[in-house]
Amino acid sequence: MINYSVIIPHFTKSHTRLLERAVMSVPERNDIEVLVVDNSSKPIDKYLFINRRNVKVLFSDNTKGAGHARNVGVDISKGKWLLFLDADDFFTVKAFSIFDKYLKANSDIIFFKMTSCYSDTLQPAKRHENYANFIDNYFVDKDEYSLRFLFSVPWSKMIKSSHVRSYNIRFEEVPASNDVIFALKLGITAKSISADLSEVYCVTINKASITKTTSLRNIESQFDVRIRKNKLLKENGLKKDSSVMFLILKSRKYGFNFFVKLLIKAIISKNLFVGYNNWIKTTFKLWFSSNINDKRYESIEK
Repeated sequence: MINYSVIIPHFTKSHTRLLERAVMSVPERNDIEVLVVDNSSKPIDKYLFINRRNVKVLFSDNTKGAGHARNVGVDISKGKWLLFLDADDFFTVKAFSIFDKYLKANSDIIFFKMTSCYSDTLQPAKRHENYANFIDNYFVDKDEYSLRFLFSVPWSKMIKSSHVRSYNIRFEEVPASNDVIFALKLGITAKSISADLSEVYCVTINKASITKTTSLRNIESQFDVRIRKNKLLKENGLKKDSSVMFLILKSRKYGFNFFVKLLIKAIISKNLFVGYNNWIKTTFKLWFSSNINDKRYESIEK
């Protein structure tokens, strides 16, 4: 019986060192399958992990991105629980001993704390702090809102595979933020959730990651995802929480026409004033910060 399906979307232009580190953080156990779904422009060696009996290397359409790669993994997974791992991140040493405590849990999603580091040096970082705070706050006030609707990444969670299939929840096949709607639909549909204060996942900071790569294509993708998220929240009787103002301001570097395009889309969709209370803070940091971190701004604007 497979208890865990670990799904790793992978894209590289050069080496596989980080992917190998990620895979090595998963124990070689008969009840764990590791599904590496490569969507690199130059596919990796399908025999890269030939010495690991529980690792499968799969290939997905290179034009459809990480969201499609994750969907490929979900479709063929056999585990009771889904665990998502980005190829440049890794599980902590005690992660699976902690997961094992919840094998028979009734919850549809179990949230865990995480840590973060710089990928090349392993020095501590702060990328995890907002998500870790969601868990801390949950144990203080038992309010599930942040976990259900703001914990927008798929990792550092145990997700019941039967729930994903029952509701046909899929990752969006978009250039950036492919996981946001997936996480939101999980939060909306889950009958029961729980959390654990243990750190099971290390998210890394890498200069080449999608979330830190600024491009017109990625900005528009993130913008459109936020619009869709707000629409889905409203349809389920919840308050819109994803501001688009930071992305509108950020779009200025790509010309006046693109800036106006996003501005008009925000007005027509009635999303322009979402998160207006933080506009001054956001604008100040955008103009004067020399090292913008998209993830930190997402939390500021919510």
